Amino acid sequence: MTDRQQSQSQQQPQFSIPENNAQTMRSPPHATTTTSATSTIATSTRQQQQTTMDPQIIDEILAFITSVNENSNEQMKSLANKLNQLSEPHFQAITDINVGQFLVQAMHHFVRVFKPEQLLYSPSRITHIAHALEHLAKLLQNPVIPIVPLIVAIERLTPEKNTLTSLHAPLAQASLSSKMYHQPLIILDHDIEDVNPSTYDISIKSFLLYHYYSAMIYIGNKNFERAIEFLVLTVSAPAQVISAIQVEAYKKYILVSLIHYGRVPSLPKYTSAALEKYFKNKHPIYNDMIEAFQKGLPQLKAIIETHQEVLTEESHMGLAKQCIEALHRETIKQLGYVYVTLTIGEMANLLAEKENQNVDEKDLERTLLAMIEKDQIYASISCILNESGQNIKMVHFADEEDTGITLNLENRIEDATHLRKKISIMDKTEGLSKEFQTKYMMISSQGEHFPVAMAYDEDMDLPLDDDSKLFS
Repeated sequence: MTDRQQSQSQQQPQFSIPENNAQTMRSPPHATTTTSATSTIATSTRQQQQTTMDPQIIDEILAFITSVNENSNEQMKSLANKLNQLSEPHFQAITDINVGQFLVQAMHHFVRVFKPEQLLYSPSRITHIAHALEHLAKLLQNPVIPIVPLIVAIERLTPEKNTLTSLHAPLAQASLSSKMYHQPLIILDHDIEDVNPSTYDISIKSFLLYHYYSAMIYIGNKNFERAIEFLVLTVSAPAQVISAIQVEAYKKYILVSLIHYGRVPSLPKYTSAALEKYFKNKHPIYNDMIEAFQKGLPQLKAIIETHQEVLTEESHMGLAKQCIEALHRETIKQLGYVYVTLTIGEMANLLAEKENQNVDEKDLERTLLAMIEKDQIYASISCILNESGQNIKMVHFADEEDTGITLNLENRIEDATHLRKKISIMDKTEGLSKEFQTKYMMISSQGEHFPVAMAYDEDMDLPLDDDSKLFS
């Protein structure tokens, strides 16, 4: 039995084992004085006894499952009691790599055919779905295995996808460990509105883990706003004691907020004051980063370099580097509030002075284009010829309101141009048609005229700004 299996059996005392096995698992008073070899044999024997179950019990349960009437509440409750006699280690003990792939297929089939109303009679069995898939993923060394079955199971258990189950956190964890950041979004994009511990075998830990892992997935997708929402839910969740999950979420909340907003918004008022006090005392690095971010890029870099070892150990060095990039972009935005037009070279010099570092013009141009594309800055870049005949790239800043008006005007002009072209083509087609020419010749031969005294010719195709000539 693996260490994980032993820990799971300790965490789930509700699972019963045969009485004779329980007796043999008790260590004698003098066990501590035995030799190491005897101790090893005893441990192996206990593990074998723990994972051994009378085949007759399994046969009885299987026979009962095939004969149970799903419409009978009494029989369903009796089935739940019998199922609780089977503990997870008994199933995992007989799993090897030779049958692993078959069991994966069996799990895929099971999650598509089980009846939710039956499974809900034994909520702990829902949790075993996730444990079984996790075990198979480790056995076959394929972390992707649990994702699809867990998504299917969640959708069948909660069709509206707004109820937290014991499968949500394992889904987020499996997606995170396999770096499959897009697959679970079909579940994660639905806000949790219903939490029912007794029905779905969940606890406050389930809630915290799900939202913490989900926030990390959104960070991987660069959806920082959604990640912040999940981190706030994690940090502000009511808890009797300070959770390590909440502390880690608090760290990421600060870093991601600096990246996305350039500041750290206040947490909800119902957030535990003890958690905030503990965090400030035990993890002052992150508050130092908030202060340094407001002072400037040199100060932020100094803090990150000073605490590089700690940030690396906590796997936050990547987010810290993104904070540096975010502050660089924030400095560029600040220039837009002061200047209307700048050359790329002038902007690079101003940034170099503020950030105390050399700024490459090509890198700056790429950054500007990326910011414009993501609507992080309202500006445009154009090329002009200077007196020496050289191309100079100019950056033109605009207010958000002005940009909207200008963009709307440009769209209307473009629509009018397209409409005018369509009318012109239609006019040409009509003028060159056989019916029009026949009618025109017939009227002309009779000495009559059209209401508008001109026939079609190329002069009708006038520029848009000369439309007034048509009515002169």
